[in-house]
Amino acid sequence: MPVRRKKRQSVILPTSSMGDIAFLLIIFFILASNFMKTANVEAEKPASEDVDSVEDAQVSVAVDSTGKYFVQGVEVSRAEVESAVVQAVGEHREKPVHLLVDKSLRREHYMPVLEALGAAGVKVVFVGDKL
Repeated sequence: MPVRRKKRQSVILPTSSMGDIAFLLIIFFILASNFMKTANVEAEKPASEDVDSVEDAQVSVAVDSTGKYFVQGVEVSRAEVESAVVQAVGEHREKPVHLLVDKSLRREHYMPVLEALGAAGVKVVFVGDKL
């Protein structure tokens, strides 16, 4: 007697909305992320117990471990820091400028940047980690 096989029903998964969900997740993470442009800057943040949370910055300035200067993630010379910050800030001088200095650097590396930011007339906030 021949054996009868049961017909298998195929399961159909609706995958058409998977792309939409992935796209919406990407948009959410882009909007929720911090847009401080220091991605190409290799600097280790200093740590202190006195670190407080601050408002978001319009402009970020960084000095990496080799002493290179970056404004908004773009490398600039020491002499160009003030003009680059003034151009990036525009007329919104009330917003703070975040300054990230590698913790291994000595005073002579970051003081010219601090003086340039003072000459630009902006509020400077140092970036660091809380201990």
